[in-house]
Amino acid sequence: MTVRLQHNQPHKKAIKPPSRRTRQQQKQLDRFGHIQPQGSWEIPRKTFHYSIGFLVLYLFKHDFNSEDTYPALVAFLSLVLSTEVLRFSWDSFNVLYCKVMGSLMRKSEIHSRLNGTAYYLMGVLVALYVFPKDIASLSIIYLSWADPTASICGRLWGKYTFKYGNKSLAGTLGAMAIGSLVTNYFFSEFLTESYDPDSSRIPLYAMSLYGGLVAGLSEALGDSAGLDDNLVIPILSSIMLWIPLVFLDL
Repeated sequence: MTVRLQHNQPHKKAIKPPSRRTRQQQKQLDRFGHIQPQGSWEIPRKTFHYSIGFLVLYLFKHDFNSEDTYPALVAFLSLVLSTEVLRFSWDSFNVLYCKVMGSLMRKSEIHSRLNGTAYYLMGVLVALYVFPKDIASLSIIYLSWADPTASICGRLWGKYTFKYGNKSLAGTLGAMAIGSLVTNYFFSEFLTESYDPDSSRIPLYAMSLYGGLVAGLSEALGDSAGLDDNLVIPILSSIMLWIPLVFLDL
């Protein structure tokens, strides 16, 4: 008698076609995949940040008038806000906008969060309108240089230091260091109405250290309070510089 051995054939798992939701998610990734994810180095965005600081130094060196900048800043802010309304209202326009400006954007800004440029312009406008030109200019430079420096230092060394929210002690120390250097350069290089190293009761080295503290603290508090750094840093820095230099007349 012949016995036939039957080998059990492994069952092939049926491959399900992607669901409609999965296809939509994949389409979103394809349309916005060029925008850098959270936690990336964001090189174009940081380059833009740093460039604004050099522009402010150039304008201050050539004695720009704050009032002359208001119309251009208000017009630019109006354009940015109008564009934000359009892209949040029409998906096709949002896709086009993100293709053009994607290198300067974050994933969180694609669909619902206001673009950081709007907050940047708001902070700059408030600082220039409310505070003396030298204090406002230095505060904008803190925003332009201390903020991205904090991000770089946080990515490099943040895992070795204490963290609070999305910030780290390493990032805050980086902001303080660049803030001190910028303050020292600014007040030693330019004649300003709010601070004179030769006549002030605050020596330049102490003012430089205080400037670093202002830059580090304002950078750290923005995110901790749930607000955008681009809005908080120039306004809070201006207040903290204005108190000792103008209000207390030190």
